[in-house]
Amino acid sequence: MTMQLPQLQTIELTLHEPGVLVMAFNRPSRMNSMVPESYSEWKQVMEFTASTPAIRVLIITGNGRAYSAGQDLSIMPQSASEEEEAKDIHRRNEVTRGLTKLLITSRIPIIAAVNGPAIGYGCTTLALCDLVISVESAVFRTPFAELAFCAEGCSSVTFPRILGPMVANDMILFGRAVSAVEMHQRGLVSRIVKPEELLPVALKVATTMVKQSQTAIGVSRALIRNQSYIDELVRANDAEMDQLYLRMISKDAKQAIAQMFARLQAAGSSGRKSKF
Repeated sequence: MTMQLPQLQTIELTLHEPGVLVMAFNRPSRMNSMVPESYSEWKQVMEFTASTPAIRVLIITGNGRAYSAGQDLSIMPQSASEEEEAKDIHRRNEVTRGLTKLLITSRIPIIAAVNGPAIGYGCTTLALCDLVISVESAVFRTPFAELAFCAEGCSSVTFPRILGPMVANDMILFGRAVSAVEMHQRGLVSRIVKPEELLPVALKVATTMVKQSQTAIGVSRALIRNQSYIDELVRANDAEMDQLYLRMISKDAKQAIAQMFARLQAAGSSGRKSKF
């Protein structure tokens, strides 16, 4: 019987036998930047994988030239009052909180196939995957301070642990863009491949994995990502999302977003490339 996949607007799903689901961010004209539907649909994908035993590996990638450019700053809440705006932001943050928890507790391995720039939440959540494969041209950036936001996606824990405290600070506090080569050297990226090899390599890894003992892989994942670490990540997610909500409703964040949006509009109208 053919498996029925969720029908989504911002995400494309493709099933590869045996049991490999490929999820592609599908807003290529917007560099796969994320709108509210992107988070809710990604959460829907994670819920689908959690409830579908036939799915054994999830591959996440992007259509077009970007993996994900992070939050789409042109899509911000436009509410009648500050109270309604705060409620809207809170609802969106709760979706992201739930999505991040599903990534933390995923029952199946997640492989990220990074085909281009990975910014913001698209960058931080890579550290929650089991394997990250990237093209050499990819750039990784978390412009939190520039937007008057704070760390999210558990990056306050995962980045210092994987990249080291100083590189984590450089990215989270100072917004430095880091190359795929450096991410490979630091340990966040496992393999660097040519663009035309990215998805074939990810699929080969995934299909090889599903043919092996799922019990053995599950035991090893539980040892690597033990309950103590999962609990730490869940606490970090809650703390980050609580603080991010306060940041997003703050005056300095609203001002920073307006300034960033104005710069992006100016860059677009002049034909200049926008800065990631």
